[in-house]
Amino acid sequence: MDIAPPDDLARAFVLPQWVRDDLELVVLYDAIVQRLRREAAGLPMNTVQQLLLERIAFNYIVLKHKEAHNGFQRANEQKDFNTWWLSMTQEFNKLLMANQDKLRDAMMLEIQKVLAEGLGLIRNEEDRRNVRRHLAGQFAQLDM
Repeated sequence: MDIAPPDDLARAFVLPQWVRDDLELVVLYDAIVQRLRREAAGLPMNTVQQLLLERIAFNYIVLKHKEAHNGFQRANEQKDFNTWWLSMTQEFNKLLMANQDKLRDAMMLEIQKVLAEGLGLIRNEEDRRNVRRHLAGQFAQLDM
């Protein structure tokens, strides 16, 4: 049930046996990886960024496992682990923030494709022009 990345880093996303034995953790890991990938969709992800994504997901699973099995002996251990994990997420968030323009541009291209396909369904040329003008005006008001 591990999610393989679209490249040759698939082995990095294989969970250790102790996680694979816990279906809830496997499902959670898969969901985290899918969501992180969706949030980064359209961004160029180098090797380090792909591995960071994996580490964020895996170490969250480690955190949940430790919490469930009294794996933290002292509150400071849990605090330090949480702080360390959050530092990884900050790096990922920096990547997302630094590339917001690219994400917006990629999203706009997808919206354009959907609209063009939708407009193509309008058989009447005059209706199609009217809808196109309306959409152009609405997007112009939104500065898009």
